[in-house]
Amino acid sequence: MILRYLAAAAAAYLLGSISTGVLLSRGLFHDDVRQHGSGGTGATNMLRTFKLKAALATFAGDAAKAAAAVLLGRAIAGFDGGCVAAVFVIVGHMWPLFFGFRGGKGIACTVGAAAVLYPVLLLPLVVLWGIPVLLTRYISLGSIIGGVALTPAVAAWCHGQGLAPAIPVGCAAAMTLLILWAHRENMARLARGEENKV
Repeated sequence: MILRYLAAAAAAYLLGSISTGVLLSRGLFHDDVRQHGSGGTGATNMLRTFKLKAALATFAGDAAKAAAAVLLGRAIAGFDGGCVAAVFVIVGHMWPLFFGFRGGKGIACTVGAAAVLYPVLLLPLVVLWGIPVLLTRYISLGSIIGGVALTPAVAAWCHGQGLAPAIPVGCAAAMTLLILWAHRENMARLARGEENKV
């Protein structure tokens, strides 16, 4: 089973390394989104740099690759393999092999992974993301709150389903830590009152 988990992780990392933002910015705008704004490849930096349609397309592409990675992980190693894949598709997105290990912050990938693994949790997590964004116009604040909420939400889901929580909750915790790491500079700016608003 360990070999299956490793295979799921490797496949997910490679899928995560396909950077939608870089491909779209190069293909549509003959530019590299990493040269602008925060330097990230995700939907938020695409929004600030290339506007709404590019941001939506980036979000959709990143969510889709995460969903595909989780489905592949489940095919290789069952539900727990899908959980492992969810972690490693985010790792690939943040540190993409094909694009100099400079990627995004993993929120769209988290949404895509959650949509496959825990569809019943998706709406509550999106609401937890959306309310802070609407009230404060800080996308990063919503992302941090949603990321922190993921782990207890998965723990509650496992309890409700009567499933062994070790791997799903452990992987959710790893996803939370990755999101917090990716947003460490945002948290510092929020604390100083210097974060950029939408």
